[in-house]
Amino acid sequence: MAIHKITYSKEFKRANLHNYGCNFSCDWCLYKLEGRSKPEKFLKLDEIKKVLCELDIGRAHFVGGEITTYSQLSKITDFTKNELGVYTKIGHSNGFKLPPESIDAISVSIKSFSEDFYRKFTGQSNKPVLKNFSTIYERGVEVDASSVYIPGLVEADEISSIAKFIAELDPEITYHITGYVPVPGVSWRSPTYDEILKGKSAAEEYLENVNLSWFPSSDEYVKMIQKNPEYQKITVA
Repeated sequence: MAIHKITYSKEFKRANLHNYGCNFSCDWCLYKLEGRSKPEKFLKLDEIKKVLCELDIGRAHFVGGEITTYSQLSKITDFTKNELGVYTKIGHSNGFKLPPESIDAISVSIKSFSEDFYRKFTGQSNKPVLKNFSTIYERGVEVDASSVYIPGLVEADEISSIAKFIAELDPEITYHITGYVPVPGVSWRSPTYDEILKGKSAAEEYLENVNLSWFPSSDEYVKMIQKNPEYQKITVA
């Protein structure tokens, strides 16, 4: 629950600040594909600021685990947005805790519209997630949402309920549907492309900007990560 690494993309002038730790316990988390263990060291606030000052950046992205569990997050976002003057985004969040006000954008994962689902599969309630999503939008932050399509668990009907909730705020909010990528020790399978298209169609009954990503296997997902320029970066701290 602290920053343990900073990576840098020269092509996109983007610094990525990587957090360790999460307040959810989702069996389908993609980080399990990487076999991550607890870092041996974490970066201090002054170290982070020094590294960022030495980089040619236009964007600062906060990723890894659940970044809102990092106690110094607001100090860093204040620094990147207000002192460095760069676009500051939380790359992904479960939305359980409100992010700092000093951000430009955030991507929030809404796993289900069901309270029972959240209690069973994340160990937390979905009420703060839905409330915080609305609050973030009302702040004027650029917010988008995502969900993972998991056959037998999160399918078109659930996607429809989530999309309806989002559309009640603003039908132009972008919604991304990701096909589940199997992780070790979990029995769920990947959706077929036809299945995830049904989810997309269900969401489009309410929302104007729906997109999707789908990989037939975990190997194909890893290949995409290795080849996509968006993911090419070097470790600088």
